[in-house]
Amino acid sequence: MRFSTKAILGTVVFVAWFIPNTARAESLHWYNDFKEASSLAQQSNKPMMLDFWADWCAPCKVMEQEVYSDSSFVEAAGHFVPVRIDFDKQAAIVRKYGVGALPTIIFTDSYGAELFRYRGFIDAKPLAALLRSLPANVTRFNELNKRLTQNKYDFAALVSMGQEFRAAELYLSSNDYYQRALRTDEAKVNPKLAETILPQMGLNDLAVKNGKQAAAIFEKCLKQFPQSPQGPEWTLNLAKAYVLDEKKEKARDLLQMFTREHSPSPESDQAQKMLASF
Repeated sequence: MRFSTKAILGTVVFVAWFIPNTARAESLHWYNDFKEASSLAQQSNKPMMLDFWADWCAPCKVMEQEVYSDSSFVEAAGHFVPVRIDFDKQAAIVRKYGVGALPTIIFTDSYGAELFRYRGFIDAKPLAALLRSLPANVTRFNELNKRLTQNKYDFAALVSMGQEFRAAELYLSSNDYYQRALRTDEAKVNPKLAETILPQMGLNDLAVKNGKQAAAIFEKCLKQFPQSPQGPEWTLNLAKAYVLDEKKEKARDLLQMFTREHSPSPESDQAQKMLASF
């Protein structure tokens, strides 16, 4: 019996489509040796994905069977070096990262410096979306972490790391590095350096909808640097923070005063638009 090429191709496509996701997950190779995985990651400046698990962890088993076998996860994980960390047998690594609950996934640069972590069970599609949102090439993170390994008080490296995390939309991690930069001797000797760092921290807090913290930062900016040309921008951001913190009356009073003092101006127009949205 003869079959046409078109019919054979159709059958192949159908079979490939019909094969369950689990059958296509074999292309993802998990490493169990952290040092081996890190060495491989460094060769291509890939980030690592550390999956902390244990035999007694029921959600871990579900993730292994249903999440890590899903094609959407496998495809997204191709940009990472995936590592399985046995919670009971690799205690040193567990302590290093301070993992106290399972499942926990930690994303790092090629050397193992933490970029972001996720605690608890997560389905395949949101996990794949998370993987795609993280940087696939961590060359810059690797470079900065090398500098911080040599000197953890390197002000410029800490600020640059904060900027890199902010660009990657990892806002909480960004603020961690900005805060560390502000605690260095260089920042203490020259308080003016905070004029560029604090507003970025406030914007990070706005991005994660932490209105209370954002308000505290922009209030500090306006008090500490009253003559800064960024003052109008800080005031508008402070109003946004008040709204997030459910203090609309305070935001309204601030914006009304702002429009009186800065009209006419583009900032005043923006303040009026914000007032109209209340």
